[in-house]
Amino acid sequence: MTHIEEEIVVTTPAAPSAPPEFSAARLHGEACFWCGSALKALHPAGSVTTSVAGGVREWSVVACEEHRGRRAA
Repeated sequence: MTHIEEEIVVTTPAAPSAPPEFSAARLHGEACFWCGSALKALHPAGSVTTSVAGGVREWSVVACEEHRGRRAA
């Protein structure tokens, strides 16, 4: 599993804290952002931004049915 060495910032104050370790699959919308499952149906769940050299990058993330009510943004 590849881990991205970037700081994650959830772009809404109502969203719970992001997981301390997150995989590229979560950032690329291939797994639930909250639990990491890639075996369940996935639904759009907003976006998150990460700090990168020279600025920020925005990622569209998804959530499984169980975490569908949690939106990253």
